[in-house]
This record gives sequence, structure tokens and C-alpha cells, in this order.
Amino acid sequence: MSKFSTVDLQHWLQSIGNSQWHWFIKRLSCNDTGQTGGHQVGVYLPNQAAFQLFPALDDKITKNPDAFLEACIESHNRPQHEVRSIYYNTKHSEQKSNGRDECRITRWKSADPGSPLQDVANTGALTLFAFKAPENNVPCNLVRVWVCRNAEEEDFLEDIVGHVYPGESLYLSGLEASGGIPALPETTIIKKLEIPEAWKDNFPSGSEIVNFTFQLNRELIKDQPDKRLLKRRELEFKLFRMIEDSHLLPKIGEGFSTVDDFIKLANSVSNRRKSRGGRSLELHLEQIFREEGLDSFATQAVTEGNKKPDFLFPSEEDYHNPDYPSDKLRMLAVKTTCKDRWRQILNEAHRIDQCHLITLQEGVSENQFREMQSEGVVLVVPQKLKEKYPKSIREQLLSLEDFIMEIKALYEE
Repeated sequence: MSKFSTVDLQHWLQSIGNSQWHWFIKRLSCNDTGQTGGHQVGVYLPNQAAFQLFPALDDKITKNPDAFLEACIESHNRPQHEVRSIYYNTKHSEQKSNGRDECRITRWKSADPGSPLQDVANTGALTLFAFKAPENNVPCNLVRVWVCRNAEEEDFLEDIVGHVYPGESLYLSGLEASGGIPALPETTIIKKLEIPEAWKDNFPSGSEIVNFTFQLNRELIKDQPDKRLLKRRELEFKLFRMIEDSHLLPKIGEGFSTVDDFIKLANSVSNRRKSRGGRSLELHLEQIFREEGLDSFATQAVTEGNKKPDFLFPSEEDYHNPDYPSDKLRMLAVKTTCKDRWRQILNEAHRIDQCHLITLQEGVSENQFREMQSEGVVLVVPQKLKEKYPKSIREQLLSLEDFIMEIKALYEE
């Protein structure tokens, strides 16, 4: 059996798929793995989840209250050791306007120098933290961790809980997760929003939701492209969740007459979330390109071996024209996460030596970045996310605006 068989993960999930465990799922950022070298080393945990797991942390008077628990990273067979949950609260305890107001789990490396959570190569890895549920006024005293070791494990986990995008997370009970319909984190209601009547009966497609997002706040068009992309993505996600709640919650409230009915609904939820995630980022980019006056591109154009790059510049016709100069051709691949998937783009356009890849992943290791460079991959990252990458490579990252300007200049020559 392969070392990285998903059977290991399946068995592990079965052991935590009950009400005794609370699941927290995220993709590790550079801050989580300590790659940025900042003072925030340790895994970020939303305050709401931390205060439920460790009630003593919910203290805005005592400076930086903490609690201790045992931890074991079982995906990599690491030894069990003590870690520290801490609420950095100087914004409240010291009344600092620029103070901190966040919870983290620290000391992963002090007792385990080989901790996968402090391995920069795992930046971007999908990770599940299974916290022992508090009971009888006793706070959480154990966390079991699985750091996905490859794309197959990530796909298997996302088949259960839905896509987990960089910067997003899920916090739910193991019982909810094992049931196949994960609870969504609480969201801020989009005030005064009237969704189309037809959507109340029939769930809209991903492209319909994205297109509706463009109309919600036309003022966003004044923003720089990088800000526009992230704001619209956030708005679209909130809108999707609101529509999903309106369809899903009444059905759950009615109950299920058979297990098959429950499984059928669970599968439809999972498939819909995958469908929404697959094209969302590409649709947002198409809109921004056109808003910026960049109209010469093809989407899903066919190249060698029936490959289909996400974006081809300036057109599919020019790409297949042997007389068109290769140095004026460009390709942009779109990957919300790129940790184990960036190699998929290397042979999508044989005439183009240097491929651009845009991602929302919150950091990559320096070694992985150098490996991308050696394969001719230029990384494009929204400006706000650059600070989550190692300082040594930030200047070599292109922002979305940089990329747009580069393409426009290429065809204005």
C-alpha cells in the first residue's frame, strides 16, 4: 500500500467523526508555518472558535491569557507534546489602537523540532485540527492534527467538507462533518440585498452568482484591480452562502425520511460547492481584464494534446499561427491553491517558454518558488497577499495590476 494512500486519512477521519471532536480546517499560511519571520508564529485560530474551546481565553482585561493542551500530528507520526493556546489581546488589555486581537496555537516546534506545522514546505497545505470537545466545564485538552501530504488527500477531504480556499476556514463538529453537510461559519448578512425571485426556487449557477456580484457595488470598479478582485471574491462568497442557507436550512429543518434522501442532499451540496469554486476566479479575472481595456485573450483555448490553458493571449488563432512571433504569446493559469498543482500547467502551451500563474494561496516556501522559477513559471499574486510570502521573494512576485500592464504594453508596441 502506498505511503500516501487516502485509506490512512479515511480511517483517521472515522475516529474523529463524532460529537466528541470539533474540526477546524484551513490551509496553512506563511504566518502559520513561521516562514515570514514575524512575531505571529503559530497557527491562527478564529476568536469565536478559540473562546469555545478554551473559555478562559475570553478575557479582555488580563494581558494575553493562555491555556495549554496536548497535541499530536498523526499524519506524520509525530510525538505527542504540549502546545499553548494564547489570546493576544493588547488591543483591549492595553487599549492600544494598533494592538493585537487574535488567538493562536503556538509552541509546535519547541517540543518537536521536526514539526510539519513549522515546515515551510507545508505552506498552503490543507490541514485539519481535531479538538477534543470541552465537557463538564473542562476546556479542550487535546488536539489531533492531519496535514494533508499530497493532492489526493486534499481532494478526499474536500469531497467531504467542500472546497477550503486560502484565507478561509471551516469550524464544525465532527458529527456534522461526518454527516456530509458541513456547517458554515457565521457570516455577516449582506444588508438590503434582494436576490432575484427565480433564485429562491432554483439555485443559480456559479456564473450567474459571479455576474450578479458585478452589479452589487459598481463603485468597486474605481479600485485598483488587485483590491477589486479580492473584494468581489469575498462578496461573491457571502452571497453564495446566503443563497445556500435559504435553500438548505428549510430542508434540513424538515428532516429526512430515509438515509438515501440525506445522502442525496449531502452529495448535491458538495457538488454545487465544487462547481462554484471551479470557475469563479476565472470569471472574476475575465471581468477585470475587460474593465481594464484588455480584450485580446481567449479562455479555454485548445493547444497541443487538447490542453486548455485558462487564459491565452492574444488569441487562440494567433497561437496556432506559425508566423505569429512566439515572444508575443502569453499564458495565464489560474489556481486558487498552487502547492501541489503548479506543475499541471507546464505543458499546456508548448510555444510559450514562460508561463504566468495567478494564485490566492497565502505563501509558498522559498524553495518551491525557486523551483517554479527554474521551470519558467512567473507567480502572480494579489498585492494584499504579497506580505504573506517570504520577504526574499516578494519583489519577484507580480501583482494582478503588474500583469495587466505587462500584457497591455506587449501589444501596444
